[in-house]
Amino acid sequence: MKKGLRLWVLATILTYGWALFAQCSNDDNPAVVAEVRVTPSQSRVGYSAWETQVSYTHCDPLPKTGKPELVSGTWEMNDGILQHKANEQAPLAICNYVIPSDHYTIQCTARKDDGPEGFIIVFNYVDAQHYCWLNFGCGGNTQHAIEQTSGNNRIQTTVRPAAWRQGSGMT
Repeated sequence: MKKGLRLWVLATILTYGWALFAQCSNDDNPAVVAEVRVTPSQSRVGYSAWETQVSYTHCDPLPKTGKPELVSGTWEMNDGILQHKANEQAPLAICNYVIPSDHYTIQCTARKDDGPEGFIIVFNYVDAQHYCWLNFGCGGNTQHAIEQTSGNNRIQTTVRPAAWRQGSGMT
């Protein structure tokens, strides 16, 4: 390694995985910034809510794992139905099954039981500080968003207006 060469690495989770930003500099070359997108080669999926009580059933991969890891919040698991029973912010129930791939499909039936928001599907979960989620009905059921959490930061990477069907139960 050349004298004076410095390397800083910042990892942050993105909608489709991780991004690795590397900045190199030395006395002869001011700064070169490169971005490398890296999707976790293995991660877990799960469920959440935002100040809303929700129920999840027919969840794949939940049946493969039995009871999920209840990371935070007030959850109950009865007869194959995972329910969040309080109006807490960002409770997490994460499937114990580690998906050994960077591409997968999550299937479930979600129902809003009570509260001002919709329901949340967690993906690319590495740990309680690094994951993404698809937030259906955020902003008081006015929009849908993909959000990423990295450390103490949560940002919306994509936001779309909600277009609820009449009688969908999401109002």
